[in-house]
Amino acid sequence: MNALPHLTATVNWKARTRPSVFWRSTLIGLISGTAIMVNPWLSCALAAMFCITMMRPATSILALLSMAAILPQGSLSLFGLQAEAPFIEQSLIGTAFLQVCYLLTLGQWRINGSTLLAFGGCALAVVLTVSTTTDPQTSMLGLAQFLVPLFILLAWLDNLFRPSTHAYEGAYAVAGTLLALAIGSAFVFFQGNGFDYNRLDLNGVVWQPQILGLCMAPMALLMLNLRRLPLWLRIGGAFGAAALIWAAWSRTGLAAILVVALFELLRRGAHKLPILKPLHSPPRRSVLFQLKKHMLAIVFVTAVVTSLWFASSTSVVQVEPGAEKQVFSLEGYASSRSGPLARSFANIQDNLATGIGFAVPSDPRLIDPAVAAENLHILKTEGKFIILSDKGNSFVAIVEENGILGAPFWLGLFFWVLSRVAATGSIGRSMAILFILCAIGEATVFTMSGIGLLQWTALVAAAGFSRQPRRRNSNYTPKEYSYSSLALNRRAGDAN
Repeated sequence: MNALPHLTATVNWKARTRPSVFWRSTLIGLISGTAIMVNPWLSCALAAMFCITMMRPATSILALLSMAAILPQGSLSLFGLQAEAPFIEQSLIGTAFLQVCYLLTLGQWRINGSTLLAFGGCALAVVLTVSTTTDPQTSMLGLAQFLVPLFILLAWLDNLFRPSTHAYEGAYAVAGTLLALAIGSAFVFFQGNGFDYNRLDLNGVVWQPQILGLCMAPMALLMLNLRRLPLWLRIGGAFGAAALIWAAWSRTGLAAILVVALFELLRRGAHKLPILKPLHSPPRRSVLFQLKKHMLAIVFVTAVVTSLWFASSTSVVQVEPGAEKQVFSLEGYASSRSGPLARSFANIQDNLATGIGFAVPSDPRLIDPAVAAENLHILKTEGKFIILSDKGNSFVAIVEENGILGAPFWLGLFFWVLSRVAATGSIGRSMAILFILCAIGEATVFTMSGIGLLQWTALVAAAGFSRQPRRRNSNYTPKEYSYSSLALNRRAGDAN
């Protein structure tokens, strides 16, 4: 018997409850965000070190990906073109990839056949786009930047119900990181700063208001559903996120979060209000039941068709200085999207079969790194573009880049991931709809950096709200992997 257990016991710093995951993720975000002001690489190193040492491996994967989405944006806001933002992002994504390899090596994770089949299809799509792209180097780099994080997220999703995943912690890790972003942005707002982009809309600690708004949209949905947190924190976090979306004047974020809020109210009200009871359990042969069953597909197809229709019929709109802001109108949407959409649709007409190439800019001048750097420099210093770099809509961008031959595969891949998350429950379905709505206003679906990476990570994290299957306790099951007989959806090792 050991007489001095306090000298030989191993200290375990890893969070084992959902609130502790949330607060540690918030603390890591604040420390890493503060360290950016000293050196971006110091911030990256601290984020990687703390995520690995203070969280379980599977939980740290989502925390690292959310950090990879946010920290480079803060670095770009502070240091502009001198920041090595892409390398910071790639380092954190690489660390998350190593965590996946670690779990696969231990035999605690495995990759499903459906994921392997999807990546087999990706290989064929890669051959098509590389052989027909107008810029092979850009397309290859864009494919690598997209497929590596996608593999990480699909590996996490494949092992959703494995004990080593601790899936219920994922949403808390992502929400904690977003809370750190919200605290930082609120801090600079109350200091009277954070309006560097156009002197009107809040960009907070990131470099563009739209980025802040679309980061806060999934935070509002996640915060409302983190039931292990105090009610005041959940409501305050959701309303704080909505306030930052409004301050950033992200019309896409505002519209998306309000539509999802209406959907959530109808879903929750159907349980209690007699007038809404038919919405909760309609007859199986009714039209309402079929609409409810295929809701995600209807929203997805509608978004694709209306996006292409609007791009085909739009014309460049000149916005008068001082014009009143329009939130929910085609004029308000077209005021900032008409130019990119018209240009993208012209590219579709010119390259209908195979597109211009995966991740290739709509304007070929932006392929030159010097022109792109100068364009970004003038944007940050003068608040205007030489060349519009935004594509304006994810679905139009997919058809523009891949043509009618490649676009069906990439759209199908996107919908397949959305449907997998939506199948985990109502919260996953709401997050999937939120992602689709945000994709209408920004080309984020196949841009695994910044907003795109964050929204993909939040989407997969929402699957963690799925009801975990119960496992029978036995001598061969470690106690921390078994479920408590006194609590629903709660393992014995999870004290809170």
